[in-house]
Amino acid sequence: MNDPVFSRRAFLKSAGIAALSTPLLASPFASTVFAAPNRRKSCIVIGAGMSGLAAAYRLSRNGWNVTIIEARDRIGGRVWTHRFPHSNLTCELGGEWIGDDHERMIALCREFQLPLQQHRFKDSLLQDGKISSPEAWGFSDQAKNAWKKFEAAWPKYTERDKQNLDRYDWWTWLKRIGYTDDDLRLRDLMDSTDFGESIRHVSAYSAAGEYLESNPTNEMDLKITGGNDRLPRAMAEKIGLKNFHLSTTVSAITQKNGTVYVRAGTQTLVADACVCTVPARVLNNIRFSPELPSAQVKAAWELQYARIVKSAVTFDERFWKADDFSLVSDTTSHYYFHSTQKQSGQSGVLTSYAVGEKADVLASQSNARRQEIITRDLAAYNENAPQLASGIISQAWQRDPWTQGAYALYRPGQWFSVRPILQKPHGKILFAGEHLADWQGFMEGAVNTGESAADMLLGK
Repeated sequence: MNDPVFSRRAFLKSAGIAALSTPLLASPFASTVFAAPNRRKSCIVIGAGMSGLAAAYRLSRNGWNVTIIEARDRIGGRVWTHRFPHSNLTCELGGEWIGDDHERMIALCREFQLPLQQHRFKDSLLQDGKISSPEAWGFSDQAKNAWKKFEAAWPKYTERDKQNLDRYDWWTWLKRIGYTDDDLRLRDLMDSTDFGESIRHVSAYSAAGEYLESNPTNEMDLKITGGNDRLPRAMAEKIGLKNFHLSTTVSAITQKNGTVYVRAGTQTLVADACVCTVPARVLNNIRFSPELPSAQVKAAWELQYARIVKSAVTFDERFWKADDFSLVSDTTSHYYFHSTQKQSGQSGVLTSYAVGEKADVLASQSNARRQEIITRDLAAYNENAPQLASGIISQAWQRDPWTQGAYALYRPGQWFSVRPILQKPHGKILFAGEHLADWQGFMEGAVNTGESAADMLLGK
């Protein structure tokens, strides 16, 4: 392992530039990507989530005409703030955290004068019915030493080393470097909340980059005061709400004679280029002409998305006391955290975060039954939790027709195979979205990919 230090994020950035540039220049449509000098260039953006908004905002600021098509009846995509009626409380049913290292999200919030507040937590542990305070639980010395050795070796990993690591699942790799079975079970409880599935199903390379190239809080640091959806709404207003087509499904994209034609609902829209931000799971619902390469179609089918149910439960009393309360759990929900941190009032909200098969179990229940299960599990922490609960609002992302999951899940062997294929432009169609990002599963990653696509069209 003697190659120069080459971080995961540096690799992703260079790979993204290569994927976006070379195929586009080689495309038969490349010579007509840009409109004639005497008229404004135009782009159709598919998806009004953070990646689509980032692309549209950057293009519009640089003089392009943009049209944004969104299948949902709202702007924001997987950023979805819930505001409770008859109170001033808010919680996030979608994108939750902005990390201290998330430069673009922080810059955009500053640009739109949206204040950020601390949104960090100290994890207690609920395991086998017993509660351990944040300071009273952790990994064995053997696991800690194994991690230190792995962390020290990481900067020296060559591309061959990384591709070899990608062939392992995270559970198997941690076991190989020295984690005990008890450590692995604890690590599975913790890490599964980041990936939406058991670490037995996650690429070890994807997981290693997540933890070795993030800050100590794993970028779970901040949120926008008043709701994360304030940013997409502000961006949309700046772009111009007249440019949005909501509740409109794209069924076909045709490229002909240097022009892109997008069939959206009952109309066909025309532009010089297109930025497509739909998640991979629904990409093949769109008919492309010329057709997408068979490898890209196959890759879209292969990439799975995490099964996650977020359930915000309101309680008449904040029995957890600490504002930064959170709980790693071996119950139906893998994680609980205080969603109304720094929000005034006696009542408060705990968000339950369930993943994988347990998320499917909760998604199948009625609201009343779901609330009963979640609060019953919390009774181990406070026996009055079931009686103090006064309502629930849930979002099962695996049942959302426009994403079919919360965020992309790269399984063993997929990071260096599936991801680069999905990233390749198709003529004058560029692709973006959190599934193509280095900050995967974060709003920051979605913004990065949208802005990168816009920059390619701008020739930057």
